[in-house]
Amino acid sequence: IRLLEKVTPIIHRSRSTLLFTNTRAQCEIWYQKLLEADPDLAGCMAMHHGSISRELRDWVEEALHTDQLKAVVCTSSLDLGVDFRPVETIVQIGSPKGVARFLQRAGRSGHQPGALSRIYFVPTHSLELIEAAALREAIAHNQLESRLPYIRCFDVLIQYLVTLAVSDGFRPQEIFREVKGTYCFNSLNEEEWAWTLDFIVNGGSSLQAYDEYRKVVVEGGLYKVVSKGIALRHRLSIGTINSDSSLTIKYLNGNRIGTIEEWFIAQLKPGDVFWFAGRSLELVRIKDMTVQVKRSNRKTGKVPSWLGGRLEFSSQLSNMLRLKMDELGHGLHQDPELEKLQPLIELQQRRSHLPGRDEFLIEYFQSREGYHLLFYPYEGRYVHEGMGALMAYRLARMQPLTFTIAMNDYGF
Repeated sequence: IRLLEKVTPIIHRSRSTLLFTNTRAQCEIWYQKLLEADPDLAGCMAMHHGSISRELRDWVEEALHTDQLKAVVCTSSLDLGVDFRPVETIVQIGSPKGVARFLQRAGRSGHQPGALSRIYFVPTHSLELIEAAALREAIAHNQLESRLPYIRCFDVLIQYLVTLAVSDGFRPQEIFREVKGTYCFNSLNEEEWAWTLDFIVNGGSSLQAYDEYRKVVVEGGLYKVVSKGIALRHRLSIGTINSDSSLTIKYLNGNRIGTIEEWFIAQLKPGDVFWFAGRSLELVRIKDMTVQVKRSNRKTGKVPSWLGGRLEFSSQLSNMLRLKMDELGHGLHQDPELEKLQPLIELQQRRSHLPGRDEFLIEYFQSREGYHLLFYPYEGRYVHEGMGALMAYRLARMQPLTFTIAMNDYGF
């Protein structure tokens, strides 16, 4: 947000600009802060993310096509499948978490013969300057993430089979041939198929004692769900993306604005104000899974956030990040971004250590809150979440302890 004054001139110099953020909450914040910093953008700037209503998103896309908008603050909802010729410039807010994603977003600009794709990287904290240098290095050496297809995803297969059973039911041999015909399951054998069928019928060896996991019954060779309760719960939980129940946001007159997750709305009470789709909205009531709101003139309010909205930190970017850290430690860097970080790097070297490419930094200190262990694998949030839980489990087996675990893309 402190770099707003650097971003607004980029917008005004360009015919049209897409500003990519990594989360919907960040999208809402940047849209509002840009309007506050530059009121002239009102009426010629819009927002685009997956929780905004389809009608509003369609309007934004059409306005981009027809050159009516100067800027759009968006998320990955505009990553793929779009061709907006007026767009001359891309601004990436924060780390793109991957080299290929950064290039993909850059490619949303310059969609005219002879035009260049132009992208700016706006770091949100100091360490992202190292990521900027790592991105440039990775692009120069064509170090892009490979797009490996997911194979043998049995959780998805089980969901698919239960979905078929909820509908008209299925016969195993027919569906086995269909599943084997996919790339994901072309190595599936009869034994694994039998285990999968047993799992949806009996809950497998671990869950067979619980009736709620006996979801499917077999009648005359047809696998189907007969319990209305199981069918309802399954329909409400189909999918593999982590999210909470979604509620529809509507004005009191019934006009739909978009969707929001229940856990966020549960924190509010009638009269509270929150920002959504660039609008200040006052909560009136929650009725029949619908959040009823009205416009508010208040300038302050909560910004919603969504579960499952984080991007994965790629291995290629992680490797390049460690390479740049190694260069910093040996004084071999020539990147302008790393020159700006020199005071911070010197402070780190005085108080701790700057890890090399083949080193793993672990820091320890004690405060009034307790004892703190900090690990820096630079492998991304999801890897660190698993490592943190495993570390806590093993320490707890050695000695009974109480833990609090926190993690980000750099460590835990």
